Amino acid sequence: MPKVKLAGLKIYPVKGKWYVYVRATGVALVKGFEGNKAALIKLLETPEMIGAYNVTRGREPRTYPERTLGWLVAWYTDGKQCERFKKLAPDTQERYKECLACLQDVYDAPLEELQRHDIVLWRDKVELEKWPALANRMVTVLSTMFGLAADRGWMKANIALGIRSTYKSDPNSNREWRPEEWAVVMSRAPMHLKIVYMLARHLGYRSQSTIAVEWKNYQPDQRFGMCFRMDHRKNGERHWLPASPELQAFLAEIKVRSATGKIALRQNGQPWESPIQLQRRSSKFLTGLAAKGLVGPGLTEHGLRVTFAAEIKRVTGANDTQVAAALGDRDTRMGAHYTRHVEQEARIIEVFFTKQVRTRTEQDLSNREGAV
Repeated sequence: MPKVKLAGLKIYPVKGKWYVYVRATGVALVKGFEGNKAALIKLLETPEMIGAYNVTRGREPRTYPERTLGWLVAWYTDGKQCERFKKLAPDTQERYKECLACLQDVYDAPLEELQRHDIVLWRDKVELEKWPALANRMVTVLSTMFGLAADRGWMKANIALGIRSTYKSDPNSNREWRPEEWAVVMSRAPMHLKIVYMLARHLGYRSQSTIAVEWKNYQPDQRFGMCFRMDHRKNGERHWLPASPELQAFLAEIKVRSATGKIALRQNGQPWESPIQLQRRSSKFLTGLAAKGLVGPGLTEHGLRVTFAAEIKRVTGANDTQVAAALGDRDTRMGAHYTRHVEQEARIIEVFFTKQVRTRTEQDLSNREGAV
């Protein structure tokens, strides 16, 4: 039987189960499939699945009556109607849509009938069936959306405002990579991930910048040989950064496909579809290394941004403003956020160094007294 490619699908695992949606319409083809990805692909190749997929082709997204939850979601996620959503970074838009898609079963609910306890029940359901961070993000998105609706008279009040968060993110997530971990990862990573890791490690780029940077952004520089010039999508900042000798040597070995093409590509040679796709692919690889005991737990692609910032602080003694500038951040506080552990190390080193100096001085004085 010839294989049929089903285009436009969103496929992702949650707690060992697979979910498949049609991106354009949000229609679910598979929910909660248990098995590995090969088994899922085999399921999608069955005549029943191909038939279900073909039914969705060309189908317009379902419309909902005015002032229902589905109607409000459609308005909010339409950049032509909602300026607030339009200004969000593309990966943030993707995450928000993922949160709101969890509520498709109640899209018919009239806005005027929704109550605060409904939001709490939805949060608890998503936390149980998917994961806590997604549940909390969903409440955040609903609070923003309901606030806009209340401002326009579509709802009497923002019923999601102030709902307690049940999940607290780890402030030490995305930790700095240790040198030995970097060596292990780079010796085992496939080339398409090596490119990602080199850009993140030597430029401190976020994943959205890593997948967006093109060869045309890699330009000659009289002082450093080569540099990168590009606008970051997250904040629109025009950013210049010299390319390290290690990065220049690495990029020189890559076969350039086109003068204006993306530097970081997937294994099939195509651009990454989204930062989320990159993060998930990287997470799967790094988690696999951690499971084998080859690297420590908690290694993430974004942790290389922390590693880049920490090296600047340690080697040059740069202040928070300078670190933030190198990272392409407008907010000086981000320089402090990424390097706070380096500041802690410096304080501890100072304590031990002072102790050692005092001990040697006291010993010298004691020797002198004994010699008299």
